[in-house]
This record gives sequence, C-alpha cells and structure tokens, in this order.
Amino acid sequence: MTGKKLVFAIISLAAFISPAVEEVYVDGGAMSIFVQGGSKMRHRVGGVAKLGVYFSPDIAAEFGVGELEGQTSLAAKALWHLHGWEEFNLLFGYERFDPFLAIGARGFLGDGAGDVGPLCGLGALYYLSDSWALRFDADASVGLDNTPSGIYSVALSLRYSF
Repeated sequence: MTGKKLVFAIISLAAFISPAVEEVYVDGGAMSIFVQGGSKMRHRVGGVAKLGVYFSPDIAAEFGVGELEGQTSLAAKALWHLHGWEEFNLLFGYERFDPFLAIGARGFLGDGAGDVGPLCGLGALYYLSDSWALRFDADASVGLDNTPSGIYSVALSLRYSF
C-alpha cells in the first residue's frame, strides 16, 4: 500500500469515528530519521503528514505517514498532554505552550526498510491561534529484530485543528 492510499484510508476511517471525539487535527511538515546499528537504512529527510483525534483534552490518537527519499514511514501513536502542571503554566502559560508525551509503534516500507516496533517520544505545540500551531516531535524506535537496533526521528510541522 502506498503512502497516498494509506492517507486516504485513514481519512476515510476518521469520517466514521464516534461522537466521543472532541477535536480532529492534521499536521504537515518535515521529518528526519537517524539510524543506529547495522542496517541498510541510512539517514533520510522528507515530508510527514499526520491525522489525529482527541478523545479528551489530554489524550489523542494519531496516525502518521512520512515519505523519506524512497522510503515510507508509518506510525500510530497515543499522545498524553501534560496539562495541569503548575510549573509549566507559570513558565509558559497553557494558552500557547503545550508539551506532550507519545507512545506507539512505527514501521518502514520501501528501499532498505527494516522492521521497527515500539516507539516513545516527546514533543510540544506552540499555538499561534485557536486553530493553528507549530509542532516539534522527537521519537525513538527500537527494532524488534535488532536490525536496525534503533531509529531516532525529529519532526517540525504546522498543525491545523478543526
């Protein structure tokens, strides 16, 4: 399945999500991966698109597709926003700055692809308005078959919330 078909399938699935969804968002931006361990994979840079839904103000589910120089990255994550911590509120104010933790899984298709399993990461949103935000993510994936043994990624994107 190509990345474009997967994005279409995810958007179609999102159209049928239950009324428990509080908010839907899309992200688009750039991603870079760094590979550790013996592998045919190498450092790659490319574009990334994400579709997510919030089930509460703190919890979101997200699906992402990255096109990285002939290789496709597929990811599914759960995000937990760190709301309610008085220290963050005093430093940044939650009107603009919104840090989060992520856990999920990532895999790769295409040239030199390796089996990659669970991932964890962190990130932050900086809201420009009620609908638009800048987003930064940093993730680490661990290989299930130790080839590659680890993949690290960073992404910078622009987000629009519906």
